[in-house]
Amino acid sequence: MAALQERADMLLERWRQELQRLPLPAHMQITEGEAGMRMERLAASLVAVVDDEDFARQFDPGGEAYAVAQELGTMRRQQGYSIEELVQEHVIMRNEFWNLFREQVDLKYVVDFQIEKRVNGCFDLLLQAAASAYHYEHSREIMENPLRDAETGIYNKSYFHGRLIEELRRSVRYGHDITLVLFEIGNYASVLGSQGPQRTLELLRCLASALTRMTRDCDVVARLGEGSFAVLLPETAWRGGVVMSERLIKHFERELAGAGEEEPPRLYWGLASFPEEVRFPEKLYACAVDAMRQARDLPAGEIAVYRGSAYNGGD
Repeated sequence: MAALQERADMLLERWRQELQRLPLPAHMQITEGEAGMRMERLAASLVAVVDDEDFARQFDPGGEAYAVAQELGTMRRQQGYSIEELVQEHVIMRNEFWNLFREQVDLKYVVDFQIEKRVNGCFDLLLQAAASAYHYEHSREIMENPLRDAETGIYNKSYFHGRLIEELRRSVRYGHDITLVLFEIGNYASVLGSQGPQRTLELLRCLASALTRMTRDCDVVARLGEGSFAVLLPETAWRGGVVMSERLIKHFERELAGAGEEEPPRLYWGLASFPEEVRFPEKLYACAVDAMRQARDLPAGEIAVYRGSAYNGGD
């Protein structure tokens, strides 16, 4: 990779360019002055943590990078950013970082998931720090971690859709595969009624924990609704998505055996992949939803895969 300062400058420039695309008022100086200086410091810190594991401590509460992110969050609030726009800026920064990283390191041959885990942890802390400026207007859960679902701890719907947009853009830009797996507890209302809120919450946390353990750090695992979940698999074709889904299904069958004798949970799985089956990236989510609905007509434990050729020549 290039020298540290050169990498930081490249990341900062990409971050600034993408922010200019956001539908914000033209008079807002979001990348200049004091805000720009803090963006520069954060870009340098993020690049540094790749090669220096000890530098990650700067992102912990009380660390220098954490403090800079807090200051930038305060500025964004003063500039009129909503909490949703703050999350979107974070998503842009995270994805431009990984775009740059993947351009300079061939991940087909060099895969260090410890680096991904460390860097993504730093990103989470940066957003936590920036969002602390909004604590007077939002709940404690949002202030402490606006990326996460408060009940299960995995990513929430708002963050997921931001990442989906960015990952699809990257997939189009670099010609990489991307697969989306959706699944839901089809009888969620009945499970809730028979097992009660506490046991149902334990079930949801069990599913979320397994998703986190059994997917890669580069995958995006999220809770989309009361009983629905998503797993976004960058650089994965539909066959890889099926393998991952089958592994999860077998695990859940073992874990959920005997759970809820009155009303056992029924899971429905749908999968869609771009560009092999879904021709237009903006339709990936809708196609995955369509596949999940079709799974209701399949035997338990089977995955419905969206096949473009079966739908008027594909979307």
